[in-house]
Amino acid sequence: MDNIAEFIKKSPHRIRHKDEGAYIARKGNDCTDLTMLVEGVAYGSMVNQDGKEIIVETHTGPAILAPAFLFADVNKFPVNVVAQTACTILYIDRTTFLKWLHHDKQIMQNYISMISNRCQHLGRLLNDVALRSLKERVVEYLSLHKKIKSVERLARVMGVARPSLSRVLSELRAEGIIKRTLDGIELIVLDR
Repeated sequence: MDNIAEFIKKSPHRIRHKDEGAYIARKGNDCTDLTMLVEGVAYGSMVNQDGKEIIVETHTGPAILAPAFLFADVNKFPVNVVAQTACTILYIDRTTFLKWLHHDKQIMQNYISMISNRCQHLGRLLNDVALRSLKERVVEYLSLHKKIKSVERLARVMGVARPSLSRVLSELRAEGIIKRTLDGIELIVLDR
């Protein structure tokens, strides 16, 4: 942490603050600086022409946003990045960051690992959307997250219409797999 703080202090950088609901980046914006969410929560989403939105990923700071696109042939943000809470964003020039990667082997390994993990996440997301039923996806979501607090938000995360998700939740409730509580929706049976 001391090395990172020292590097940032000596390097040209910018810090910006974004309010809840503000865009940190829009799909197609240039991605020529390392963009780090220092504090706060932000999410990446895609929206089609009809206004249907899918939340691709949620980030809690500290996290690097769109790390795979910083050195890509096309340096553009692939999604909209929106502040879910008030956020602090750190921007470091790509050339400066590249010098840091050459200087510190551990930072370089961590960065490569981060990109690899994001690729795996996107592969799983593609598999979920393309090959698994919505019912299977909801049960897995509940297995991982323990609770659905907002059906509207989960519909956006899963990239489905809210009525479709509500229908699946009703089916799961009728099958005795989920239950409604004061805090949201919870899984009853884990082995189905």
